[in-house]
Amino acid sequence: MTPGTEALPAEGSWEWPFSRADLTAGLRRITGDTALQVTSTQPLTIAHRRPSIGRLRGMLVQFDGADGPQDMRLVVKEPRGATRTGLAGAGRREVGVYQMLAPQLPLKTPQLIAGSANGDWLILEELRPIIESARWGREHYERAISGLTVLHDRFWGLGEDLNAFPWLSRPLETDYEVHVTAAAHAIERIVELGHPEPLANAPERMRILAQLTTQADRIVSPLRDVPNTLLHGDYWPGNIAVIEDGEQVVYDWQLSAVGPAILDLLVFVNKSEWWFDELPLEPAEMVGLYRQQLARRTGSAWEPDHWALLWDHALMWRFVQEWVDLLAASPDPILETRAEQLDQVWLDPVAAAVERRLTDS
Repeated sequence: MTPGTEALPAEGSWEWPFSRADLTAGLRRITGDTALQVTSTQPLTIAHRRPSIGRLRGMLVQFDGADGPQDMRLVVKEPRGATRTGLAGAGRREVGVYQMLAPQLPLKTPQLIAGSANGDWLILEELRPIIESARWGREHYERAISGLTVLHDRFWGLGEDLNAFPWLSRPLETDYEVHVTAAAHAIERIVELGHPEPLANAPERMRILAQLTTQADRIVSPLRDVPNTLLHGDYWPGNIAVIEDGEQVVYDWQLSAVGPAILDLLVFVNKSEWWFDELPLEPAEMVGLYRQQLARRTGSAWEPDHWALLWDHALMWRFVQEWVDLLAASPDPILETRAEQLDQVWLDPVAAAVERRLTDS
């Protein structure tokens, strides 16, 4: 959903995962033109996109309607399976957000043209950002953080109400065992295969990984005491498009979930540090701005020591939930290339959190 796309040669056969009727019906719905007819489609390359769950393609669709020949640039997403075995499919969650929750969201989202009921495919409007996320300035980060507080405030304490949407992930509740089991199996693979070497050959790091899974209940305990809200799940500049009027459009809701708000904030901070060399706001500034705005909106505030405890436990949980399995599947050359960032953003902070919170004196 980024600019810089170029048309590829048109294919003679229909190559899309949906039918022409699906596309036609979606376009008729959003245009209000019941006589609209699709005349052709062409695949487009999508430049400058970061890794995503599944397949992502551009489409140029041409159609005839009441106003004559027109065309529109779209994005076709084909999520692949579930983010974890035993969880709802990533595509099912994203379709659910666009179809059922988008009208209630305080954030702007891409327009859904059409989507399958089980999330096998989605057709969305193409977003044309005016600035790449890597070039964001201070004002862009401040606006994104404000948007996150508005989202969390809108659903603050409504965890039970969100049970109406069973496809949302619940990482600290019904999905908890799935994540812990996946992490434990990943550690077993590392030990058995001796890969990746930067972890397998580092006994202290392997000890920390094992401690994270064997003491997972202790890790999530403080987080379960925090009010639940709606989580985007992967909220960071790479999933936010700044469009012409400066408004921000938030996409990729495949990891949408119910849980403590601090998990979204941690993802925002750590993913920004992971992907970008220099940030216009220091992580401490981002956290301070978020806490200030959230307290003003919800009345919820934490003493510094309690917030530090919650941050440590959120950091450890996100590492269990996402990174243990990811590291187990990462080739040695990639880990070696990103070793400094991996240490700085994740491994060293997690090790310090384990020492502070899980090591009994």
